[in-house]
Amino acid sequence: MHRPLLTACLLIACTLPATHAATQGHYDRKAEEARQLQQRNVTIFIDVDFGARKTGAADELNQSHQAFNRQGFRVVDVVGYTENGDLQGFFVTYARD
Repeated sequence: MHRPLLTACLLIACTLPATHAATQGHYDRKAEEARQLQQRNVTIFIDVDFGARKTGAADELNQSHQAFNRQGFRVVDVVGYTENGDLQGFFVTYARD
């Protein structure tokens, strides 16, 4: 393996856990804010990063669902958003009873 490619792979691998924690925190803050504002319904946009559209999209959705579920919300709807045939993200609607 060429040294630049190896270096790039190591940099990506080292940033994955930090990125996961950062995005989880983002969803936790959004869910807590919605609960504090006593919103019964909330719709958020989950951006899908380029290059991570398969497992990355599922991870982002799971993180968001977990955060909102902890605050008493349930998933109502998930709608994919595309531009020029490329997945850009999802509009996700949550509701509380």
